[in-house]
Amino acid sequence: MSKKSGGLLTLITGIAAGAAAVFFSKSENRLKAEKLAKKAAQSATKLSADYKKDPKGTKTKLKKQAVKVAKKVLKPKKKTRKSTAKKK
Repeated sequence: MSKKSGGLLTLITGIAAGAAAVFFSKSENRLKAEKLAKKAAQSATKLSADYKKDPKGTKTKLKKQAVKVAKKVLKPKKKTRKSTAKKK
């Protein structure tokens, strides 16, 4: 018997490719993705230039930004309760 390997990985890859095909089938989504890619490229170019000028300062700046984002993401959510009792 031959070994079957990669079944789950193949399935996940197929699902991701299908989702991407559906997403990019609309021209407005392609334009949004193109704008986002250009913005990311500009940001990477600027970051690279900053790093070449001041490596330690850039690392410190990025570390501060990462901590700020992590705190925002890990911030506990406020729980709200819906009142099921009718007010009189």
